Amino acid sequence: MQHFRRLVIFAVLIVFLAAIAQPIHAQPAPACDAGTALAPGLWARIANDQPNNLRAAPGLIGERIGSIPSGDIFTILDGPECVDGYRWWQVDYVSEVGWTAEGSIETATFWVEPLNGQDAESLPTPDDPPGCRRPPEDYRLFDFGWATLNLRTLALLDQAQAIYSAGGGSVRFREALVQGSYNAGEVSASFGTHDGGGAVDLSVRSRVNFSVLYDEIMPMLRALRTAGFAAWLRDTDQLYDGSPIHIHAIAIGDADLSEAARAQIDGQYGYFRGFNGLPPDWGGPAPDDVSMVVCSWMRELGFTLSGVN
Repeated sequence: MQHFRRLVIFAVLIVFLAAIAQPIHAQPAPACDAGTALAPGLWARIANDQPNNLRAAPGLIGERIGSIPSGDIFTILDGPECVDGYRWWQVDYVSEVGWTAEGSIETATFWVEPLNGQDAESLPTPDDPPGCRRPPEDYRLFDFGWATLNLRTLALLDQAQAIYSAGGGSVRFREALVQGSYNAGEVSASFGTHDGGGAVDLSVRSRVNFSVLYDEIMPMLRALRTAGFAAWLRDTDQLYDGSPIHIHAIAIGDADLSEAARAQIDGQYGYFRGFNGLPPDWGGPAPDDVSMVVCSWMRELGFTLSGVN
């Protein structure tokens, strides 16, 4: 009887060991891009109240090469890569390329989001000039401290920077920003163009010795126009005695433009009429002396070369 019991125990043990020796089929890990709203080609922003590290490679051991402030925007270039429990994207932040984390996969906590009003499938047509890119329709504000822009305008400004930098330009547009938008009545010489959104003024002077960067003016204007601005040089004394030399630019198609800014786009003295955007009371209109750029997204908004001689 005792021998029989030993045989039963031995048989049960054999069955148990055979069972646990069977291979365990683990559930496949979800795809790295599962559940994300991000994709290469989109603009995105830091939605957290803390800055995001920018690293040379995806992962916590990647060298830290900078950071992206809370609320600031960038372009997604590649990814995602899932490393160290985080989902990483390669991004271009003001012409600095690196990797930043969208968030923690393990805790499903994410702090990067796409900008509103953009379509990853909306790409430039083959007939578009290089650098044309439809802007996001996102009108949340970003405050530099000395100037405020909506995110649509900031995206256009960064796109202009990318075009200009690719051509070897040395000016950093964000640092050259001397007047932004939404400052109603603060600068009389702007005759209301900066009262709403979409308006920027950029310095064309060196930050080192304050000399005028004449060789940079035309490349800056071309980059701004390709990105989606009606942009002109305002020379010294042009607006009033002692008025400083600078570039004045208005974002084409911005929904928050003041009426004065809209007139500079397609009014009687506007960009799409072939003029320099100055009304008669301010020395205009005068013919525009810089080549116009028209992208497909501008034509879709109804802007054409009508009126241009």
